[in-house]
Amino acid sequence: MQKVLRFHFGVLSRPKLHIYDRGSKHTPSGIRATIHGGTSFSGIYMGGILGNIGSELIFPHNHQYNYEDHVRELKTTSGPGQNWLLHDMNYDNKEMIEWTMKNSNVVVNLLGPRKHLKNRKDFEWINIIVPKRIAEACAKNPGVIRLIHFSACGANPHAESLDLQTKYIGEQEVLNAFPNATIFRPSVMVGDNDDFAYHWQVQKRYFHNFNIVPDNCQAKRQPIFVQDVAQAMLNALKMPETIGQTYELGGPHVYTLLECYEMFHNIVQRPPKLAHVDKQLLLKIAQYIPNWKYFNIDYILKHGDDMIVQQGSKTIDDLCVRPLSLTQALQNIFWDIQARYGGSSELYER
Repeated sequence: MQKVLRFHFGVLSRPKLHIYDRGSKHTPSGIRATIHGGTSFSGIYMGGILGNIGSELIFPHNHQYNYEDHVRELKTTSGPGQNWLLHDMNYDNKEMIEWTMKNSNVVVNLLGPRKHLKNRKDFEWINIIVPKRIAEACAKNPGVIRLIHFSACGANPHAESLDLQTKYIGEQEVLNAFPNATIFRPSVMVGDNDDFAYHWQVQKRYFHNFNIVPDNCQAKRQPIFVQDVAQAMLNALKMPETIGQTYELGGPHVYTLLECYEMFHNIVQRPPKLAHVDKQLLLKIAQYIPNWKYFNIDYILKHGDDMIVQQGSKTIDDLCVRPLSLTQALQNIFWDIQARYGGSSELYER
């Protein structure tokens, strides 16, 4: 197990971030933000809440084309001429990382293992090495006042999941390089095209209306609406006391995975169908098939782990946000889930 030593115990001396949020998209907010990982599921929400108050946004990405759906939708996050899409991003190049935040005063890191990697080296690259380089670039740039680093609820060095193990180490590396960083540990986020409700729906489509589960689905989750996480991020930027702090972000209620599955099935008005398969067998199968977003090793390992806010930690309540419950959040994607599932028009009217 890799160990990380923290040498910095105070915050860096930086000016206060002044934000004006009572204007429109065309009224300068005072924020010039570089958002790494903007093409992720949550990227458009984080960019949208900053762009809606008139922030200037920079989105480095390494997608081949700017007209890909994950890229072009970022143009809608702010007014014309207020955001820039930087393609061909190379995180091996430290100078390029520094260049992306040359004129920024806020940096947000949403990067994660989108390709659902299999070996530890790849997880360490995206969860430890790249965040460390971003934090070091922030420390070198006196204009960067705030860094928001997104980790994950349940991150700890003893987790079975390589993703959660390396995310914990990455947090420590970020704080060591840039003590002013604010760490967010969101639980599973719910929203359009998310990795929770949508993940459930796609599995049913590919496995003949079944969801493949490796256990009795008693692991706990604390789902949170992605727009509540975005609001928490904006509030954190306004609150100097959040500098150097870690926040675990979860919804108001804790559910078992089985309860979540039953709730999703109630929405599409279908009976639950869970295919219980031995965990070790699933892990062997996952070793020999292409790494698929909706069925992979890390998904199997995380399935049995609780991902809830730990008692005594700072939470979303400390960021002055009252989050929606899962049932309320699902109403915001209710039509999307039914349409993707192929529900009849009669269901839409209920």
